[in-house]
Amino acid sequence: MKQVLPLFSFVLFVSIFSFTGNQIIAQTINAEYERFHAFEAKYMQSGMALSPDLKLLAIATTQSYPLYIVDLASRKTLHTFDAGNWYAGSRITWSAKGTYLLMQQLFYLDFSKNKDREVNFEIVDANSGRSVLKLDRYHDVKISADEKSVFALSGNSVEVRSLPDGKILRSFSAPYSTNSIAISPDGKLLALSERPSDRFLAVDTQFQRNKKGLKFTKTYKQVVSFYNIADFSFVKTIGEYYDNIYRLDWTPDGKFLLCLNIPHLKATTATTGRQNFISVIDAAHLENTRTVFPSNSNYEPDFRMNHGGNLIGVVSWGKFPELRIHDFFTGEVLHRFEMSTRVLEGIDKLDFPSDGRVFIEFSPDDKAVFATFGNQMLKWVIPTEE
Repeated sequence: MKQVLPLFSFVLFVSIFSFTGNQIIAQTINAEYERFHAFEAKYMQSGMALSPDLKLLAIATTQSYPLYIVDLASRKTLHTFDAGNWYAGSRITWSAKGTYLLMQQLFYLDFSKNKDREVNFEIVDANSGRSVLKLDRYHDVKISADEKSVFALSGNSVEVRSLPDGKILRSFSAPYSTNSIAISPDGKLLALSERPSDRFLAVDTQFQRNKKGLKFTKTYKQVVSFYNIADFSFVKTIGEYYDNIYRLDWTPDGKFLLCLNIPHLKATTATTGRQNFISVIDAAHLENTRTVFPSNSNYEPDFRMNHGGNLIGVVSWGKFPELRIHDFFTGEVLHRFEMSTRVLEGIDKLDFPSDGRVFIEFSPDDKAVFATFGNQMLKWVIPTEE
């Protein structure tokens, strides 16, 4: 049942300033939003994803409750699937053509900061809700753009399985692999997070007289390497050291690779709170860029590119969960929305706010952002330039 709460027409514009490089950037904090229910109000939401045709929202819930498929235009529930039955919910990704939903198990303590992560995955038919393939205790799983195969990282091996039968077609050894893989949209390259090998470190001149730095990098840093999918031959390792990598996502146009990395506890520079960084890799030239989107989210932060490819939304944390809209190419923070006590005004006794985990999607026209908020949804209207 769809339940719609009043549209909050109050708009708050505050000019603040932040520094990016040598520039001072004016940001706009905007609090024009709508709060509504996409389905029964009793379930806490976890992951959310918009279908490739921009018509459907897949929304997972916690405590082993259902997966909902919601028509975005009418906000009506079309399907309820019994899938991804994990207590803390699921992260959801649609396959490129919309045939499958890839569900990744989430935890309230969502990762071990100092160890590689193994979780459960499930691939679901997006039309029927039928479970297609379950993969337990894997580091990462990705579906190819043609939807004919699935790549799965387990231990120090990458498996290629056929869809929908899940048969292992081939595999290759990746002795330095850690937590994350990504498949290029054209199906030609595989990106893999790895620990830097002794051979890679040996040719890095910065460590020739810096043994302490070498030990620190070898212990606490990771790299991103690229391999040809056709024969798994090595292509290149990016000449940049990242913190522990927990997510690699290719942009739909294939030009960039987004790398979520989180410092080891002994390598963090923050005195309070948690640090998360979304680093941008130039996937066309296989080079690192200097663009980084920070987040102070208490949980592994969600992030999404807009459909126009010029903005990125990042979930962060101040005193409350916070949504930030960045210019993708400059890194500037353009707009912020704080999920403060104002969002709780007029809340019904059957409603409850977010547990700190927030998932976002841009609206089809890129004029608003949808966000999960407890057992409710928020639609935040992005400010327009005057």
